[in-house]
Amino acid sequence: MPMILPEELASKSVIPAIRALVVKRLVEDHGLTQQEAAKLLGVTQPAVSKYLHEKRGAAIKLRGIREVEHATGEIARLVSSKRVPQIEVMSKLEAACAYVRRNRYMCDLHKKLEPGMDINSCHICEQ
Repeated sequence: MPMILPEELASKSVIPAIRALVVKRLVEDHGLTQQEAAKLLGVTQPAVSKYLHEKRGAAIKLRGIREVEHATGEIARLVSSKRVPQIEVMSKLEAACAYVRRNRYMCDLHKKLEPGMDINSCHICEQ
């Protein structure tokens, strides 16, 4: 019986989805090149390209969730300013991830990956 922990799901799907939204904002809203966005986020330019073309960070759809959109916009603004401590950016990324978990946005993906999972009785991420 597979047992995917919420932390695993978050690291493999939520964090990449949040990064993808940040990358999109850095390139589209702030006019950064893929190389510049990659350097600021500590990823490679090919990773940025994959985020932009939805080949990475697409396992869970977070676009359109008001709080996530606000958070990723704020993260992109902070990152593009190049003046904010890394710890502050990490804190904002972690808060966005925690929001997704607490508000059960991962549950459907978890059920898809583990069909035997009773997501209605699971409240691990809400704690």
